[in-house]
Amino acid sequence: MQHALLIVNPHSRNGQAKELEVAIELLRASGIELTVYISESESQMLAKIADYQQQNGIVIIAGGDGTISSALHSIYSNQRTLAILPLGTANDLARSLGVPQELAGAAQVIINAKRERINLAKVNDKLFINVAHIGLGVDVTHELTPDKKKYFGVFAYLGALFRAIKRNRSFSVNIETEGWSYSAKAIHLAVGSSRYYGGGNIVDNESTLLDEQLNLFCIKAQPWWQLLLLGPSLRTGKLKKAERVVCRTAKEFRIRTSKPIHVEADGEFKTKTPATLVVLPQAIEVIAGDIPMPNTNKV
Repeated sequence: MQHALLIVNPHSRNGQAKELEVAIELLRASGIELTVYISESESQMLAKIADYQQQNGIVIIAGGDGTISSALHSIYSNQRTLAILPLGTANDLARSLGVPQELAGAAQVIINAKRERINLAKVNDKLFINVAHIGLGVDVTHELTPDKKKYFGVFAYLGALFRAIKRNRSFSVNIETEGWSYSAKAIHLAVGSSRYYGGGNIVDNESTLLDEQLNLFCIKAQPWWQLLLLGPSLRTGKLKKAERVVCRTAKEFRIRTSKPIHVEADGEFKTKTPATLVVLPQAIEVIAGDIPMPNTNKV
């Protein structure tokens, strides 16, 4: 019998209690022996994962991208298999893994038990899985509040983006990777390990959790109204031909700015520049659905 530890973040998006109960019953009815743990803090969650010793057991995180990001160090260091019941607002990792947003569908993915080994990434000494960014993306994160995400869902990201764009704060940046370097006055820089970020935006239309690469895009400083025109390209990840945008794919990037700038990843503060970002290929095992592949928008 398959065993699973289900860790529930009670502070994730409200209104899904009944759906979560249904998902739990589906898992148990399939023959999975389930231990449910309500985690009130990150330290509790990390300790529970570290103490989980079931052979071939899986760790199911019922929460959003921030909860999953907080669990990554323990998942990675203990080499536990990760599965997701998405309870967040954006649920970008679930999208990148082909896991449905509906909890019953997500439970069925766990029951199907398709296992894949996927990328993780590291910025300085901190792990992340979706996207690390400086500039505009950090401003967007600061604009978001739990109440806004609760009441407006993914539309909260759009409102935060518009407010951040109008402030239009630029910075000087130097980017280096093997055999290539670039300097610019920029407003936003993002490096993705995964495919989706920011409520369904695509990092790069070639990106996937299986490609063992990092995908970078850097938006040069420009008037706010020109930034708004980039909206469709940011959504679809088709930025390579966009004006005043620099794109690059590599296994490692080194980022320097004229003064230290906050680096955030998966919605959480991680470090400051200067920053080195590296991909960790096939770092963890996950339970996945149909993982979106290059040039598809399949979720």
